[in-house]
Amino acid sequence: MKTIRTAIILFALLTGISFTLSAQLENNRPEKPVKEMNKPLPPEGIQQPTPPPPPPVLPGIPNLSKEQNEGIRKLQISLGQNILPIENEIREKDARLNTLTTLKDPDMKSIYALMDEIGVLKIKIAKMQMAHDMDIRKILNDEQRLIFDKRPKHPIH
Repeated sequence: MKTIRTAIILFALLTGISFTLSAQLENNRPEKPVKEMNKPLPPEGIQQPTPPPPPPVLPGIPNLSKEQNEGIRKLQISLGQNILPIENEIREKDARLNTLTTLKDPDMKSIYALMDEIGVLKIKIAKMQMAHDMDIRKILNDEQRLIFDKRPKHPIH
């Protein structure tokens, strides 16, 4: 009797372990690979859809020529390259400002000085953006310039 009870308990225990292991193995199997390599090619006479055109350099400005687009794109890239180091410096100073303002005994003179430095950098960026806008205005015709001038201006962060 005792042997039968031990055998039943042992059988139940082994069955439970095997179910647990098989469930874990199912969860650890890699997903089936997608068969993109075996996609059929379109017939010879049918063209593939063309990719969408790149987004406009100035959304909302109508009838930009190819030369205007290229000129504006170059100006935008140049502005981005010039502003990036200044924005990085602002982020560094913001982090330092956060450190100074969370000290147990903050030094207000240092905090104000750092705030002034951040303000000077933000004004420098605003001036660069304004010069950038004036350069873009030179590229546009009268109709485009009117629409460009009515758009919202850059906020100073």
